[in-house]
Amino acid sequence: MSDASRKGYQSEGGLERAVIDLVRVGTRGHGAGVRQVASRLMRAVPPGVEDVESFRDAMHSAISAGVDGTGLRYVAGAVPTEDDSAKPLVDIDLLPDGDGLMLADDTMSQLREVVRERERADDLRRAGVGLTRTLLLSGPPGVGKTMTARWLAQSLALPLLSLDLSSVVSSYLGTSGRNIKSVLDYAKTGPCVLLLDEFDAIAKRRDDDSDIGELKRIVNVILVELDRWPDTSLLIAATNHPQLLDAAVGRRFDRALALPLPGRVERAAILANLAATAQAVDQEILELVTELTADQSSSDLTRFWSLANRRSVLNDSNLSDELISELARQVQDTGAGRDRLFLAMRDILKVSNRQIASLTGVSHPTVANGIKRAEGANDGGRSEH
Repeated sequence: MSDASRKGYQSEGGLERAVIDLVRVGTRGHGAGVRQVASRLMRAVPPGVEDVESFRDAMHSAISAGVDGTGLRYVAGAVPTEDDSAKPLVDIDLLPDGDGLMLADDTMSQLREVVRERERADDLRRAGVGLTRTLLLSGPPGVGKTMTARWLAQSLALPLLSLDLSSVVSSYLGTSGRNIKSVLDYAKTGPCVLLLDEFDAIAKRRDDDSDIGELKRIVNVILVELDRWPDTSLLIAATNHPQLLDAAVGRRFDRALALPLPGRVERAAILANLAATAQAVDQEILELVTELTADQSSSDLTRFWSLANRRSVLNDSNLSDELISELARQVQDTGAGRDRLFLAMRDILKVSNRQIASLTGVSHPTVANGIKRAEGANDGGRSEH
């Protein structure tokens, strides 16, 4: 799937893509997938729809009128379930959405390589070169590991199966290994992307003497499956703590990618993507947020934006003002962080000290003193270089 085709239903050709998606999930008899496409169409109405509100009302009525049900599975056979509750062990997303993924260029280049491998699978096989079958993603919480799995599944036009290992690892002897094996066997019955989330849940508890036998069996199952995983599917493991993984497990992956916190360029891209579907926000505001969120993950930025956007609706206020207010709340009450906020507001937004004081709820002298300290810190940093 090309980059252009991943821009969503609001871009050119969006209506055609929506129809194709509806046919794809509809012919599989998957009612939940049809409702998923319909929900996306309500959020991002394609160009060419003259009466947007009427379209959304009609889509909502159509969804409400449908019979709730899981429909047919994407492959023959039942989805594996827990023995005692019949609850599905794995989540299935027939239309994964990874449009919001923003990672460093080098990381995105490697992900695109994985996609190109599938596009030229025959050439690689003729050359005796295997495809990437397994991928290990690591990094702090919220940096985009799950979104990366969605992006790959979307790019490969494959369903995404997600298994949270932290929830499936059970204290009952024999249950955990059996549950994981049943999910792995199910995932191999048809092409898919399988995400094993919280992968370190296996390694974290290996020192627990009361459960070491069960965990050894689980690790053995994983080792065998990593070696035998078919190249028609892609197995992705995600962990926040790669250092806790068994060394033998880590070596089995075809690729390993560490996802750091987003840099300035990535933060700017994430915010620009969020701003594209919101009320107009001044570029200077986006630069201010970019400048002062160096320690935040992509998930943090999305949550920050959603909170400000929600308040702008509830308060009938300007989104730019709510973004500044939320920045002021998140920056430390006192100290270098708040001083940098004052300085950035003056230099980027070109507002006076009194305006800064009004926006952040502090006194005018407090702003003036904070700016002096921030300027002094900047001068000191430059002199060291």
